[in-house]
Amino acid sequence: MDRFVFYEEAYSLQKRDLIAKDLFLSLKFQNEKQISNYFCLGWRELAKFWKLDPPDCFVMVPSKPKPGPKPYHVAWSLRNRLLRCLNLREDTSLRKVSKDKQSEKRFEDRFFHAKKAFAFTKSDRIIEGLHVLLVDDIFTTGASLNEIARLYKLRGVRKVTCVVFLLSGVIESNGCSSQG
Repeated sequence: MDRFVFYEEAYSLQKRDLIAKDLFLSLKFQNEKQISNYFCLGWRELAKFWKLDPPDCFVMVPSKPKPGPKPYHVAWSLRNRLLRCLNLREDTSLRKVSKDKQSEKRFEDRFFHAKKAFAFTKSDRIIEGLHVLLVDDIFTTGASLNEIARLYKLRGVRKVTCVVFLLSGVIESNGCSSQG
C-alpha cells in the first residue's frame, strides 16, 4: 500500500480464525464480557517489548460519539490490566465525532471517513514527547488507528504503539513486527 503509517509498532493479542471470530462477535455484540479475558491472553508478553521504551499513557479508541447501549469498550479488561499492573495513565481527550461506523464502510471509504471521525476535546493536555499506546478491539484496515496516531503525532507525541485484541487485516508498520 502507498500510504503513510503514523504508528511505529502494532501488535495483536489474537489472530482471526473461526473460533476467535465467533468469540469476538459474542464479546462485541452480545456483551459477553468474560470472553475478553481470552483475548487478553499474552498481554504481559507485549509488555516485555516495551521494557526499553514503555508507554507513558494509553488511549482506548472510541467507537461511538456518545455512550450508547454498550456501557463498556470491548477491550475494557485490557484497560484494567494496563491501569492496575503497568500503572499507566489513561488519556481520555480523544473523542469520536462522527456518528458513522467504520464497519459499515467499504475498504477505501474507511480511510476517508477516519480523517474526519476523531478529534481532541481537551487541548490543554501536555502530551508532547510521550509514548502513547492505542488500544482497540480489532484491526481490519488500520484506518482508525493510523488516523488517531497521526493526530497524536501532530500534538507532539514521540511514539505511538497500537495493540488490538484481534487481527483481521494486515498490520503495516514502520519496520516493526506484529504479535499474534
